[in-house]
Amino acid sequence: MPKYTAKQSIGHFMPGDEIRGLEAKQLQALLASGAIEEYQEPEEPKADGTAARLAELEKANAELTAANEALTKANQAAVADKAKAEQEIAELKAKVAELEKAKPATKPKTGDKPADESK
Repeated sequence: MPKYTAKQSIGHFMPGDEIRGLEAKQLQALLASGAIEEYQEPEEPKADGTAARLAELEKANAELTAANEALTKANQAAVADKAKAEQEIAELKAKVAELEKAKPATKPKTGDKPADESK
């Protein structure tokens, strides 16, 4: 025999109570009026793939975090390399400036022969 639950107050039955002790005629009349309904077992929540999707997203997040860390390290290395190269350029410019100062102040004229060339 199916079980019935009250949808509204019926006599001493409150909403949600199981209906017992009524005759089949009374049950049919209450069913027809919508005052009671046939009891149904609560359904198990259907697997909608949320857990699987969450696992996928967590995996993707971990991969992106690792990639971000790798890019950050590469960027830091590039910045360090750039600073080193800039320092090297500054040192080379300083050497060029020193060499230009050490160079003789006057250049030989095009018609003059250099002094160290002898016959």
